[in-house]
Amino acid sequence: MKAIEIRARFLKFFEERNHQVVDSSSLVPQDDPTLIFINAGMNQFKSVFLGIEKRDYVRAASCQKCMRVSGKHNDLEEVGRDARHHTFFEMLGNWSFGDYYKKESLEWGWEFLVKEMGLTPDNMWVSVYKDDDEAYNIFRDDIKHPEERIVRLGDLDNGDDENFWSMGDVGPCGPCAEIHVDQGEDMSCDHPDGCALGVCDCDRWLEIWNHVFMEFNRDEDGVLHSLPMKSVDTGMGLERLVAVVQGVKSNYESDLFTPLTKYVAELSGKKPEGEDKVSMQVIADHARAVCFAVTDGAAPGNDGRGYVVRRILRRAAKHGRNLELKDPFLWKVAELVIDEMGDAYPEIVERKETVLKTIRKEEERFNLTLDRGLQKYADIRKAMQSENRTEISGEEAFMLHDTFGFPVDLTAVVAEEDKLTVDSDGFKVCMEKQRASSGKERKFMAGVGAWEPVAEMSKSTFVGHDKLVTDATVLAVREAGNGSAQIIFSETPFYAESGGQTGDTGRVTFADGTVLEVLTTITDEAGNASIVTADADELLSKCKSGAKVQLEVSGKRPIIMRHHTATHLLHSALREVLGDHVTQAGSEVTSDKLRFDFHHDQAVTAAELAHVERIVNREILANREVMVHNDVPIAEAKERGATALFGEKYGDSVRIIEIAGLNETVFSLELCGGTHVSRSGDIGPFRIVGESSCAAGIRRIEAVAGEIALMIIEEERDTLRAVKTVLNQRGNPADLIANLKSEKDTLVKELKQAKQASAAGGLEDLLGNAIDLEDFKFLTAEVDAEDRDSFLQLGDKAVEQLGSSIAVLVAEWDGKYKILVAVSDDLVKAKRYHAGNLVKAIAEKVGGRGGGRPNAAQAGLPDSDAVKKALEFAAEVVASS
Repeated sequence: MKAIEIRARFLKFFEERNHQVVDSSSLVPQDDPTLIFINAGMNQFKSVFLGIEKRDYVRAASCQKCMRVSGKHNDLEEVGRDARHHTFFEMLGNWSFGDYYKKESLEWGWEFLVKEMGLTPDNMWVSVYKDDDEAYNIFRDDIKHPEERIVRLGDLDNGDDENFWSMGDVGPCGPCAEIHVDQGEDMSCDHPDGCALGVCDCDRWLEIWNHVFMEFNRDEDGVLHSLPMKSVDTGMGLERLVAVVQGVKSNYESDLFTPLTKYVAELSGKKPEGEDKVSMQVIADHARAVCFAVTDGAAPGNDGRGYVVRRILRRAAKHGRNLELKDPFLWKVAELVIDEMGDAYPEIVERKETVLKTIRKEEERFNLTLDRGLQKYADIRKAMQSENRTEISGEEAFMLHDTFGFPVDLTAVVAEEDKLTVDSDGFKVCMEKQRASSGKERKFMAGVGAWEPVAEMSKSTFVGHDKLVTDATVLAVREAGNGSAQIIFSETPFYAESGGQTGDTGRVTFADGTVLEVLTTITDEAGNASIVTADADELLSKCKSGAKVQLEVSGKRPIIMRHHTATHLLHSALREVLGDHVTQAGSEVTSDKLRFDFHHDQAVTAAELAHVERIVNREILANREVMVHNDVPIAEAKERGATALFGEKYGDSVRIIEIAGLNETVFSLELCGGTHVSRSGDIGPFRIVGESSCAAGIRRIEAVAGEIALMIIEEERDTLRAVKTVLNQRGNPADLIANLKSEKDTLVKELKQAKQASAAGGLEDLLGNAIDLEDFKFLTAEVDAEDRDSFLQLGDKAVEQLGSSIAVLVAEWDGKYKILVAVSDDLVKAKRYHAGNLVKAIAEKVGGRGGGRPNAAQAGLPDSDAVKKALEFAAEVVASS
């Protein structure tokens, strides 16, 4: 049975049991700041389990894209070396939100594995939490599984949380039942206490399905309280299931990976043996990870999730070098990933061109530094051998990372091949110093305390599309650090930062007249959470029993709305001018400006930018209605051709922003939850103020609209008037200025030539001061020079006219003092004198520094007092050389 069939049969199995089949969410989390990537199937249902959000279904099933590459789930070092670790993987899961419980979950799970997948019960083991008699009895009495293959594990009272799952230190938790497959005695380990389920962690006892039963809520004191709604959360790795069903002992031997590893073998001409096999498996895994990450909007970058993607890609590239693949190859493997998995995940097909181009460009960039980095590593290794040490220092590892783009784990891989280690702690210290000096902070971390409810908790309702002032009740408060707190309101007009639009600011007014400033608004599982300047404890006591407040959005909102609608017009205009390949890669909409990042391989020309700007202003002048379509089924939105931002999380129904074009056409149609103006004319004038590169294959445009654009227009008008007044001539100011610049350049050139001629004439007068030193002429003199080139020319002229000679000249320009030593060719060829050595020795005597070529070399002198001394020392240095 092939993987594609196994995936489909799982979803169909639960659909037939009244489960809503839910599409995989993006790998990039949209409303969970604690995650870099989605790492479990339950992530998209987190707010449902917390009782904050309600869905129109109580049973769900999905196949979720997941990545585990950081924190406690960092499997990167094991990837490719064992049978079951991966960066990217697919998580099959079924969920019950207060509906069915243990009996149905376990019986359906067993039925699917045995009847649908054909697994043999004789090879299956199960583990349950030690006190979970209900799950134990279901397996023993209802499923009829032998007691000797049911194991009780875990003991919370003694700190053993095996078979007991928790969402965090506080919050929902509960016992879990795990289904394992015994892969046979040939997979046994030599654990001192014996190879057995619950004793060792070897590949013989392969966990394939975990059923979590959330029935408790753990408080801050660690006490477990029963939840009013008992739920089920199951997870089963598709890769492991496929391997078991296909009868192979390694995930990499299943048809999810064999097409990829065979292709890498063909590209390299190597056999899948030893370390070459490891490299092939690493490349296969990493190609999947990079392909899906880039598809969902995580382009390679220098920090956060972008750095994780870059790190994985570069690790794959290094393993390619191990296979002697020197040209970019990972993009070819990624193309095969798309061919193999495109039916299950159509988004990778839709973005194929962009994904492959991004991967290839990143490979090309890394190849430029890889060879130099490996050479530098070789130099470090050589120095270590001479110093008789086996550990690469943190500073050395950081230098490889910072200068040559080597992730530290890549350095560790290379070092391991030479039986060396890396000082990881020292590397971390260097990284922290760099972060501190650059002022960058870690992203993707919440950094706040637990929510303290002050009223019945429910998800906050956003009303900000229709009103900017509203009355509300405080539902919960929590600490946000730095003298601030987060507040959840029953309803809120404050838009939370998402989709590129900045979070709203404003005021919170209490009944007693107390006013708190809203610094920003962010997305939380509980809804739009406003961050205010306040002490959390004081605020909590003030809000007991649900305080009534008035909420008011600041006057920045209308400016933000102009910029947001202008961003939609800009996106469509760029596609019209540059082509349909233009897709959004990111955006930022604030009251100061709008920033739009998009996929495009080259700089946008001035003419193209002007064309784009004209189109946007044309649509603004048309003053067409900005139509909002709420609760549109996602399938209908896609059918209409609405532009969606890859990586953004969309529900079953979406909000569409539509702006009509000429002759009943549609100019812009995008999925968007942000705030917008009512008509395009409300945007006002639009100006592009910058265009640049922000990543490989991604361009960035910055623009402004409304009053800000008007201010720029007025400044440019005033500047142009001033220029015309200064020129005081008829004609195009640009042409007149170009003519003046040309005339100036000509005059500067003529003046330089005149000065050089004058200096050469002055040198003629000084040549007579040359003295005989042994069998050659020796000259010291102060000369006039206006730059380095003219200074060198004087030195060349001096030795040319003196014949066999040494000239030591001193000059000053731009407030700096320089000394030059020129040696004639005959003295250089005879290896009697070296200008670089002479000027270095002279300069050092007076506190200067320099050096250079054998026939001409310069040095800097500290001040005017050093000039005379340097000339006095010159004869002494030459005589002693």
